[in-house]
Parts: sequence; structure tokens; C-alpha cells
Amino acid sequence: MTEVITMVIYDVEDDWARTQVAEACKDFGLMRIQYSCFRGKLSGNKREELYERFRKIQRDWQKRWYKELPQSRFEPVDSPDFPQRPATGRWFPSFKIMIQPLCEKDVVAAAYAYMYMDVEEFAQTAKREEK
Repeated sequence: MTEVITMVIYDVEDDWARTQVAEACKDFGLMRIQYSCFRGKLSGNKREELYERFRKIQRDWQKRWYKELPQSRFEPVDSPDFPQRPATGRWFPSFKIMIQPLCEKDVVAAAYAYMYMDVEEFAQTAKREEK
């Protein structure tokens, strides 16, 4: 399978998860070109494997948050669009990753690993902690 230059761009607020995402990129041979941006050659299969690894990191991150905020709702989606389910408060993208192959005929082949968090419960808990 042909390898193409692939960019991985992410916005992950949690330090633990952000480190895991960066390590995954390095494990797949990608080179950091900015703090939250990696680039390198990957085949389609390797991009899928990387995507699955990001999903696992998201699931682990979600489990950690559930311990702190058991009433929160999380919704993983495969695009940057907000989840279809209505939020109690509002959906907030807490975990965003884009995998974009470059130099392909079909440049809309980007894969997204977004995790949205229902912010109302998070905000209420944060307010309680401030008091």
C-alpha cells in the first residue's frame, strides 16, 4: 500500500491524554513540526491503526473523567460536528484530533476523533470546587 504524507493536528486539554497522543504519533514514526502537529508518511492501514489508538486514548481519558464527574455525558464522534443527541447544557469539544492525508486525489479523506463533553455538569462541579 502506498504511503502518503499525513498530518495529525490535535487540541487536547488534558496533560495525560495530550502526552499519550504525542507518544502515539512518535510511535508511528511521525515527526513533530509544531507543538500539537505531527507529519510523516503513513499508509492507509497505518492511518486506521493510529486512529484506533487515538480512540483508545479517548476511552481511557473518558474513564478517568467519569471517576471525577460520574454524571457527565461524553459523545465520541467521527467528525467535527456536534453530536445529534441534545445536551443538558451545551456540547463542548474536549478532545479533538484530525488525521489528514496529503497529496492524495481525495483530500476529503480526513479522519476525526472528537470527544464532546456535556458542559453543564462540568461547570456545576467546577463551581462547587471553587467554593
